[in-house]
This record gives sequence, structure tokens and C-alpha cells, in this order.
Amino acid sequence: MTLFANAIETIQIGVEDLLRNDERRVLSAVRNVHAGVLLLCKEKLRRLSPDDEILLAQRFEPQPNDKGEVSIEAVGRNTVGVDDIKKRFKAFDVPLDWKRFDGMADIRHHMEHSFFKGGRERARQAVADALLVIRQLLVEALQEDPLTTLGPDCWTALLENADLFEAELQACRVTLEGVDWDTEAAARALPDFVCPSCRSSLVRQRDPNNRSQQNVALTCTACGENSELGPVLGLAFEETFGAESHIAVKDGGEPPISACPECGEETFIIAEGRCAACDFALPEDATCAICGNGLSAEEYYEHEGLCSYHAHVASKDD
Repeated sequence: MTLFANAIETIQIGVEDLLRNDERRVLSAVRNVHAGVLLLCKEKLRRLSPDDEILLAQRFEPQPNDKGEVSIEAVGRNTVGVDDIKKRFKAFDVPLDWKRFDGMADIRHHMEHSFFKGGRERARQAVADALLVIRQLLVEALQEDPLTTLGPDCWTALLENADLFEAELQACRVTLEGVDWDTEAAARALPDFVCPSCRSSLVRQRDPNNRSQQNVALTCTACGENSELGPVLGLAFEETFGAESHIAVKDGGEPPISACPECGEETFIIAEGRCAACDFALPEDATCAICGNGLSAEEYYEHEGLCSYHAHVASKDD
């Protein structure tokens, strides 16, 4: 069986597993669809390889041959992993929705290792994310027709699953859109809300009529776990502000989000001077008693009105 045929068959089996009325097959569905997507990625690298499928090897090095020429040869038997695939797709300018790919992989990881309770909704989300990645790989990267390649039964099932998941997601989001969020950052992060237990985005308010952020109580439609707002915001902020935080740290600046000294969640918004998850906020006159410079939340809370430098100086004097 060719690599491409193996990829298609693996996806088809995963979809068949999802359609079965058997909770034991739910995890198998996610595993197979995820594995099939990885195989499609490898198929693209195989087609890009000049010869000997060299781009499928995890490592390759230049080697001299007996004619005095240089050839590129694989080193070892390991094939490419996800990180290598991402790097090679970038090098060859092959676009892919890695955010959805990583979302699918994250759900598979949590279902497989820690939090699996047979939740069909979690599998539905992973397969819904996979649909768009599969279509992008087949149509854009491999120039294959999804309907012809996967077959009408598999392709139709993928589309119907995605539609069903989207309807469930929108129903959950409606319960949150009416909340009067206390911070702009919380409202901005709403599309990135996920369950802390299973990483599903099917998170909703237990009381859909509540409008106060301070009274928000959440539950996950996928796994049934209840959650406070703080952990959900913490995970959402990682996604919403992740790129900005990376750039800030790289440039030696201050990240937009830090740990709240009051509740401990990574939800303190530097620009707003307050925590999105609790009532803690810096006073407007929060400055160092010695130098007059503005204080961070950590300095204000831990150093009793002194900046880090002068708190350090004071501790040495003691």
C-alpha cells in the first residue's frame, strides 16, 4: 500500500469509528483521523523529495560517493515528526492551518492520556478541526479532489460532523456573549475559551441568563466538568496573547499578561492594571515610595510600596 493510500484509508476508518454507536470506538476515531492527517503531511513531503523520499527522513546529511560527488542521504531509520514537518512545510512554503492541527492533536492527547470519558463531543470537535486541515492538504498541497479521493460516504460524514459541531459551539457561545465583561481582554479572549479538563471549546454558562462576570460559572458540554472562570481565562489568554507575549519577551519588554498576585491565575492584564479573573486592581497611584516609578502588580503586592530595586536595597540594609 502506498503512503497516500494508507493516509486515505486511515481517515476513512476513523470516520467509520466516529459514526458507530459504540463509545469504545470514539478514541479510535480521533487516533485514526489524526494519524491520517499526519500521513497526508508526509505524502506532501514525499512528493517534494527530489529522490529516495529524502524529506521523510528525520535526519539527512551530505555524503561523498565513490565518484567524488556529494549526495544527500538519510541518517538512521526515524521518520519526520510533527516539529520537523512544520519546519519543512515552512521551508517549502506549504501553507497549513497549524492552529487547527494543534487543536486536534491537543484533544487527542487529553483523550488518550488523562481525561477520556468516552465523550463523543470531544471527538466531534477534533474531527471538525481535522476536516479543514484535510481539505487544505488534499486541495491545496496535493491537488486532489476530496470527494473523489475519500469517497462520498466519508466526505459527506466529515461535512455533516463539522456542521453539527459548529451548531453546538454557537449554542455555547450565545450563553457567554451577553456577559458584561469587566475587562476588554476577557471579551477579546472569548473565542479561545476551552475546558481546563478536556480542552474542548464547548464551554457554556450554567446560567445562560447571567450577565455579571463575577457570577460566571462554567460547564463543559463535552466532558461535563464544571469550572471557575479563572482557569478558563488563563488558558484562553495563552492563546489570545501568546504571540504578543513571545514578541515582548524576545524584545526584552514586558508581556501583556502576568500572574495575578491575588488569585494566582495568569490573568493580570498589564495595560489595564487589573486581573480579568478576580477583583484585584492596582491603585492609580501605585508608585514606588522612594523613586516614584510605577509598580507592577507583584511589586505592589509583595514589596509594600517599593519597586524591586529599592526593595532589594532595603533588604540589604536590614
